[in-house]
Order: sequence, then C-alpha cells, then structure tokens
Amino acid sequence: MKINNFMTFDIEEWFHANYEGIDTAVFDAQSTNLEFNVDRLIDICAEVDVKSTCFILGDVAKNKPYIVKKLFDAGHEIASHGSSHKLVYTMDIEEFRSDLKCSTNILEQITGQKVIGFRAPSWSLKRETLPWFYEVLAQEGFLYSSSVYPAKNTLFGIPDFLETPHYPTSSPILEIPQSVMNFFGNKVGYAGGGYLRFFPIWLIKREIRQKNREGKPVFIYAHPREIDIHQPRLKLGMMDGYFHYQGIVGCEEKLSLLLAEFQHSFIRMDEFAKKVTLEETLI
Repeated sequence: MKINNFMTFDIEEWFHANYEGIDTAVFDAQSTNLEFNVDRLIDICAEVDVKSTCFILGDVAKNKPYIVKKLFDAGHEIASHGSSHKLVYTMDIEEFRSDLKCSTNILEQITGQKVIGFRAPSWSLKRETLPWFYEVLAQEGFLYSSSVYPAKNTLFGIPDFLETPHYPTSSPILEIPQSVMNFFGNKVGYAGGGYLRFFPIWLIKREIRQKNREGKPVFIYAHPREIDIHQPRLKLGMMDGYFHYQGIVGCEEKLSLLLAEFQHSFIRMDEFAKKVTLEETLI
C-alpha cells in the first residue's frame, strides 16, 4: 500500500509569531522578502514536480493577493491559516468563526475555489477548544484540519492526542496532526519549523521512512522566513531566539533534499482528505 506524505507551507510574514511582549502590528507597513521567498518555495517544489498545501494568513492574502495567485496558478492547494495569526485558544467560538470566515472569504475571492483546509496559528489548540473548533470548521464547509501538535512544548501541544490522521470527537473533520518521534524519552516534532532546522537531514529521513513503514503519513512544514537569511530579527529571549532562528542557513537545501527523496509520495492534503472521506463513506 502506498503511503502518502505532504509538503506544507505556512504562508505568513517574518514577524508573524506569538511570543509574549512582541507587538507585530508595528511591522505591518514594512516591506518584506515574502514574495521572493515564496517564489523560491514554488521553484524548489517545481524542480521535483511536487504540489504542496499552503496555509495562508488572511492578512497576507488581503495585502498581497498576487502571492496567493502565484501559488494557486502553480498548482498548490490554498488553505486557511486564520486571519491575523491570533491564537485559537484566546478566542471564543464566535470570534473564531468570524476570524475563519474573514480569511476564507479573502482566499476564495482570489482563487474562485472553496477552501476546505485549516491550520491553527502556532498549533494553538487545547483539549477544551476541540469540540467547538471542529464544530465550526464543519459548519463552514471544511473537510480537514492540520492543527494539533500531539506532544507538549513551551508554546503549544496536546500530549495525549492521537498521532495519526483521524476524526476526533465524533467530528466529520479529519485531523492530520504533526508527526512526532521519541527523543530521549520525550515526544518531539522533527519534520517542520524549528525541529526541521535543528535535526540533521539523515535523522529526519530515517524517521519519515520509519513512519511510512508503519503505514503513517508525515507532513513536512516550513515558513517562508525559514529560508531567508536576510530577514530582520525579532527581539526575543535567548531560548525563544535560538528556536526561532537556528538552522536557517541550510534550511532551503534540507527542503530540496527531502522533496527529492520522497517526491513520489507527496500529495496535497485536500486530495488526501477527499480520498479518506470517500473511503469512510463507502465502508
């Protein structure tokens, strides 16, 4: 049986983060390298004919719709990352619904296609948010989410969450959680963001192969800023700064190597979700 993997990108500006004490609004008017970085991501995917899933902030789509159009025209899935990178667990149900509608309306106006996938900014779900979170997604016509980190770190995570794609809380929404590995007795990510930049390429490849042998799909994820060595710097503490910036030099090469290694396994998340939904219907 062929196991599918996913290449995903969270399309946001370099300053979209959720660290305490950082007011990202002060950077809104600054020029950025986002378009150039997105062009590079499009190019490295095109080199091996891989189509990704792109979770795009509504604010980015509103201010730079041509970036959304470029990704869409290159065959990549357009999905929602919320409107302004606000943490889901800081919103109530109606705030989340409004935030979700705002982002999807902008994206759908640009592409003319229904958005069916969502990723929470900074994996910002808690167990108590899950029932109404999936309820709202279902009511708004979504098919899947890729929002849970099934472990725990200082910023996010639900450590007892099932680690494979499934329908949680009797919901019609498929959750595709981040992949984790055992690292000295702790569950940690390895195929995206700071984890992708920190761990050596041989270990990441080994873990993906192992998960695939177990019949489990893996998604890789990255932000455009993670291939940008010339980006401005946020004023972060020592630990946050290390996690946010380590490994940026060489990250683009890592992505290229992973895309080439697993190129025949990658599909878009919407294709996977539709396939799983059909299979569930036929059972």
